[in-house]
Amino acid sequence: MTEAAAEIGISQPGLSTSIRKLEWTLGVRLLVRHRGQGVTLTPEGDLLMVEARATLSRAAELEARMSAAVSDSSGRLLVGSLVTVAPIVMPSLVRRFREHHPDIAVEIRTGTQDELLDWLRTGTVHAAITYDIELGRGVYFERVLDVGAHALISAGHRLAAKSRIGLEALAGEAYILLDLPLSREYFMSLFLATGVAYHPAARHADISLVRTLVGNGFGYSLVNLMPATDIAQDGSAVAYVPLRTELQSLGLGLARRIDDTPPRALDVFAAFVHSSLTLPRQ
Repeated sequence: MTEAAAEIGISQPGLSTSIRKLEWTLGVRLLVRHRGQGVTLTPEGDLLMVEARATLSRAAELEARMSAAVSDSSGRLLVGSLVTVAPIVMPSLVRRFREHHPDIAVEIRTGTQDELLDWLRTGTVHAAITYDIELGRGVYFERVLDVGAHALISAGHRLAAKSRIGLEALAGEAYILLDLPLSREYFMSLFLATGVAYHPAARHADISLVRTLVGNGFGYSLVNLMPATDIAQDGSAVAYVPLRTELQSLGLGLARRIDDTPPRALDVFAAFVHSSLTLPRQ
């Protein structure tokens, strides 16, 4: 007992008192004391020794994993992205990031804008690649790219070859709304800014379905990001024509929580986003 007390830097009476308190707390006898000859472990004490060593080993492992999680060279990041943005930019961005930082794992989670903002505020994701739409309080946005609105029309449309059109040029044609929370309000604002009547002929939350409907001549839609190809999923052809509007272009970038203490790997990812976030047709 004296040697043990000296090894951990406390007095022998203090160590004896701590062990008695432990025995009282656990309701078992851990040591058999032999006057003048030290102590030996009881069967319960021997069991506690095994469990204690396993617990300390697990604690050391947990500490190592937490250190890795906040490291700037390793760890795990959960990054959200808007459902319409993720397929176009996220796989390429994450692949290129992993080529430079193979020990930082980035997991992608997609959602609507209101879901992303909720995940940010609750800590479900570390950051989100999205637009600066209705961010509200508690979110810091780092704008990386300016993204203007485009009219999505069929490849055979009379305006498909134009370099830029106003929304009034499509007045009277069927409008297919990409119906996503907060995004729909942005698209409505484009109509309000030009005075064109806002009467969606159809509403769909699936951007792939919207493209195929447009490609098959059911109407036109409005989008911001253009994929790498003008071919919709069913093989029909579409065209993207920049929309002339007085509204400021949306910002595409990285949204993070304000007053947060993120893992250091997030700063590495944020710097990479600033230097490497690109669009297929940029």
